[in-house]
Amino acid sequence: MYGINHFYLSLPVFALLLTPFLVDAHTRWFAEGEIVPLTTSEPTNLYLYICLLVALMVLGVGMLMEKKGMFRLSFFQPKSNNAFSRAAATFSIIAGTFFMIAGTHGYLFSPNITYVTEIPTWLVMLQFAIGLMFVLGIFARVAALLLASLWFVAIPYAGVESMIENIWVLSTAFFIAVVGNDYFSLVSVKSLKSYAYKLHPYALPILRIGTGTMLIILGFTEKILKPELGLNFLVQHDWNFLSSLGVSNYLFVLMAGSTEALLGLLLALGIMTRLTTLVTAIIFTIPLFLLGPIELTGHLPHFAALIMILLFGAGYHYRVFGRVNS
Repeated sequence: MYGINHFYLSLPVFALLLTPFLVDAHTRWFAEGEIVPLTTSEPTNLYLYICLLVALMVLGVGMLMEKKGMFRLSFFQPKSNNAFSRAAATFSIIAGTFFMIAGTHGYLFSPNITYVTEIPTWLVMLQFAIGLMFVLGIFARVAALLLASLWFVAIPYAGVESMIENIWVLSTAFFIAVVGNDYFSLVSVKSLKSYAYKLHPYALPILRIGTGTMLIILGFTEKILKPELGLNFLVQHDWNFLSSLGVSNYLFVLMAGSTEALLGLLLALGIMTRLTTLVTAIIFTIPLFLLGPIELTGHLPHFAALIMILLFGAGYHYRVFGRVNS
């Protein structure tokens, strides 16, 4: 029997309604360390209200289809009894690989944090060690707790906004702390394993919420609230495929940010989860063909999270509708 959780629905919708009041096209923003005054005669509020209207329509249709059990895409669910433990262990290894790559390239979590702030070398080295522990399955749950601690320790160096943009690190840490790397584990702490078992039903929902929240935040901080970042990118890469229809680069950036935030919202709320995940994965894949394989490296943990959600659904907790996994 389905039931709607109005609390989970009301907060993000309220935030969306406030968006037009938070954005001013005649405000000075900062792009790549340079002060870039962005002025435009284009109707910013009109653009945002249109994006908001479309988002609410998609959200409404998605809720209706979710309630009716449409497009559940349950055929993605693996049939094997140990499929989840295998997939979770693989997720841990992929995440660990990313943290090791980040460590060897001298950045913490994402390049933009380290390049614009002074991150201590020991934090980057600790990140590499955590990644190695994930890959080898050595005290993976302990490493996950260290990863969560590393996120908090980095706040004074990188700033709150940068770390919030990397909120996925916390959801990844929680997921691995709960499910571990048991299938390929070399060494583990049995006491942590037995305690974490009680939290298993929450691992996948937290991973989903973390991934969705990351998309919402990036949609705002890198596009809607700071469109000059997207405009600078479009100057170098002509990706506005709607320009022939009269869509300006400015509107295209706002649309891209709104789409990213909407997909994140659908994921966080657990609405049409597998379909949303599939669309998000396709969008994430497009840059691989345009920017080359190097783009894949920075998205390894995000791809891994999307695959976990695509295979095993939204989980049974922290979602707007019902008890049936989708």
